[in-house]
Amino acid sequence: MNISFIEFLAKHGAMKFGEFTLKSGRISPYFIDMGALTSGETISDLGRYYASKIHEAYGDRFDVIFGPAYKAIPIAISTAIELKYLHRMDKKWLFDRKEMKLHGADANSVFVGSQNVDHGERVIIVDDVLTTGGTKVEAIEKLEKTLKAEVVGIVIAVDRQEIGKRRSAIAEFSEETGVPVHPIIDIHMSFNHLRNKPVDGKVYVNDKIFGDYQAYMAKYGAKF
Repeated sequence: MNISFIEFLAKHGAMKFGEFTLKSGRISPYFIDMGALTSGETISDLGRYYASKIHEAYGDRFDVIFGPAYKAIPIAISTAIELKYLHRMDKKWLFDRKEMKLHGADANSVFVGSQNVDHGERVIIVDDVLTTGGTKVEAIEKLEKTLKAEVVGIVIAVDRQEIGKRRSAIAEFSEETGVPVHPIIDIHMSFNHLRNKPVDGKVYVNDKIFGDYQAYMAKYGAKF
């Protein structure tokens, strides 16, 4: 599954190569963009990969799939659909608003989706990557304080394998929050698989791009 997911992201433009300025200010030779998956087929396939990873990591030991606004919203919904289709698990989906809604049936709510999340229900957060973990901490606090839910884990598409304060950002995040993070693939695996390998007749990672990746990781890569 890992190799097929790497090729899936590359050929559909969700793993881009070039020069990109990240939110952290780092200049990266690649970028993960789930917003590129805009067709019914690709978003369904994406949900299938997430559903498989969640089933592998958690089985049936959760209640809700939460996608932080905005790009993780379709991930959460497609994952819930594929969990039902592939694994016969009927789970709730939920996402948040950037601003509180002040009118309508769900006025004064910061959430959209399952409004009957019970106190103590177990939530899995889905997202594309975890870089510094700041937005994930905000999501955990919002879910725990507003809904009294229990965040049991986070599933991301790609582990960027970058350093946090002293070591792996993901390891530091899990240690500080107590919430485990499960990536479907990691970036080292991705670049090594794609290096000079045609995917549907196209090479996405040539020697120059691979060299740029190595230089970037020499500067920002995590020390495991």
